[in-house]
Amino acid sequence: MLFFKPKEILLFSQNGKIAAQHLTLRPTKLSVSLLVLSAAIWIGAVNYQVNVAYAVCFWVVGFVGVAALLTKRQLLGLQVSCDFHDEVFAGETASVQLTWHDDAKRLRVFWWRGEYAPHFDEKDTHSSDAWQRTDFSGSLNTQNTTWHIPIQKRGAFPQDLYLKVASSAPFGLFHAECRLLWQTNAVAYAAPLSHQNWGASTSSSDPEQKPQHALSQGEDLAYLKPHQQGAGLQNIAWKVYAKRGELMDKAFDAPPPAQHSTTISYRDYPQGTPVDKLASLLTYRVLQAHQFRQPYTLELPHLTLTPQNGLREKCLNALALM
Repeated sequence: MLFFKPKEILLFSQNGKIAAQHLTLRPTKLSVSLLVLSAAIWIGAVNYQVNVAYAVCFWVVGFVGVAALLTKRQLLGLQVSCDFHDEVFAGETASVQLTWHDDAKRLRVFWWRGEYAPHFDEKDTHSSDAWQRTDFSGSLNTQNTTWHIPIQKRGAFPQDLYLKVASSAPFGLFHAECRLLWQTNAVAYAAPLSHQNWGASTSSSDPEQKPQHALSQGEDLAYLKPHQQGAGLQNIAWKVYAKRGELMDKAFDAPPPAQHSTTISYRDYPQGTPVDKLASLLTYRVLQAHQFRQPYTLELPHLTLTPQNGLREKCLNALALM
């Protein structure tokens, strides 16, 4: 039986090009049947000295050899690149953009699928590991497809991420395939866990602290306004009353509310909280603070991130790898 041993796996981070050393070629049942038939014709030609049988035998063997070369050409020189710049959280599916490029602009028909070694189901046609077909015409040299990668946990993408490419075109006599290993540093964020209450209560009062009103006044006098019944006597402009005999209330400039930085800390939760749950709880608060444009500081056991450019992404990455 004509058989070529498996070749090396193509390693690539962003793009890779399939070469001969990456291809494995094996005959199909149809090819084996033709070879057996050509052997039978050869025996008949030797026994009966039929020149036409010799010609048919050589033609069949030559056809099988050409079919092997054409099948390898379906994948030779094919270039693939992976692009992933979106955000994905644990429990979601990452959509990686695959771009297939062909400099030769030849007719190609091949199938590809993702393999998340060592676990994948060969028979499940509805899973993310199912084969997908891609066709190249003579005028097109670029095709775009989407590789859906299920993400189960936070942190680095699951390893190893294999991409298998195969073809049996144009005659189905041989099966050519290669395996590509995508080396990526992409990160999946922790799934946000919604909650409302965290940390210790800060409502305890200080007996020495002076009472503060929700709408505290400033110290700069802004203007005078007619006195209203029920207003405090301390707000009456007594000097004006002494001069004019009118009761006027003093109005002060109210200072703008101070923008305090909220501290999102791991200390707000009970000691012994599972790390995955803690990362999800803190991720939820980071997303909430960013959504409402509140300045915040993230405090982790060995890292503190203060307000800065790109704080959201830095916090999510830190929580994903915590």
